[in-house]
Amino acid sequence: MHNIEPQSEGPLGRVYVCRVGAARFQNHCVVNASASGGSSKKKKKKAESRIDNRIALLFGTINKERSDQSRKIARTSLSSTTEDETMCNVAKVHAIWEPPMQKPLLNGRHYDEYCLLSNYSGNSSSVDNKKESHTQRAIRVASYLGLRPIGWIFSYADDNRHVDDSLPVHGRDAILGSKLQIETMKLLGREEGKQFVTLTLDGRVGATEAFQLSDVCVQMVAEGVLSTPVVDEKLKSTRFVTLKDPVVVSGEETKRLDSVLLLVNTAMLSHVGLYSGGETAPPAGNVKRNSGTLLSKTRKRILTALAQKESSLALKELCDFDVLMALDAIIGQDEVKELCESVKKYARGQKRGT
Repeated sequence: MHNIEPQSEGPLGRVYVCRVGAARFQNHCVVNASASGGSSKKKKKKAESRIDNRIALLFGTINKERSDQSRKIARTSLSSTTEDETMCNVAKVHAIWEPPMQKPLLNGRHYDEYCLLSNYSGNSSSVDNKKESHTQRAIRVASYLGLRPIGWIFSYADDNRHVDDSLPVHGRDAILGSKLQIETMKLLGREEGKQFVTLTLDGRVGATEAFQLSDVCVQMVAEGVLSTPVVDEKLKSTRFVTLKDPVVVSGEETKRLDSVLLLVNTAMLSHVGLYSGGETAPPAGNVKRNSGTLLSKTRKRILTALAQKESSLALKELCDFDVLMALDAIIGQDEVKELCESVKKYARGQKRGT
């Protein structure tokens, strides 16, 4: 029987979220729908918008940093200190990849978890003799850039996410995040795979929060103790999860668990990911939202940069994970691997802290 206690720390001390990728993710959640302004055909149609909640995989790196970066360290020379430094693991998100052809449920109110979970497997033998899925391609292209899966992000737009001291990650989200973390642990090994972050984004305003899932949460999902709540038309809150077997909370047995106890609050900082396209990239991105193929204007910019025979201009355009994924779909793996190597060298030569 599991004893549920709040977990104060996770494997990661903080996470750096790419503000360009997060803003683009929110942009893709806003869907414009045309609604007639009246019965007269002469009246112009008014553009209305709604939130279609989405899901994405985070690619990045895990680095070591001082736990307390605000504190000055006394030094005796340029290369040594007079005291020991406490270090922590930090995650840096360099690309936010949205699986194509997402079909949010209940008229956009709930994200399409199947589009990611169905193709995300840590068992390499599962792809033998099978066509590579979009998610498997994304993991492969990320590896060419020196990146690996470090978490996931989902959007929400319901008002009950913060009611009564609740947190935006509810039971259903925690279970899905645990399943993704379990597959990541199979893919990378237990120690690396558990360095996995869950990001939430309010699709209406873009407010983002970071969490890690507690060890006992992931373990209970692996054992099948947690029952996945059903998404129904009412989209009821899944903050409280029904359990198949009782657990101990505050010394008492229960089969109803508050999902707040499954989360680890994680510090979050902002940066610009190496493969986000940069802050000058179009707000909606360089590829089509649904299919992931290159926009015609993106293709023209890349061709123009190549025609000028200035490699840095072309490489700047290619420092976008979505663009590299689109190219991977139309050219060979060897060519993509070589291209990614050039892009990686360029990106790391232009950015600091990697």
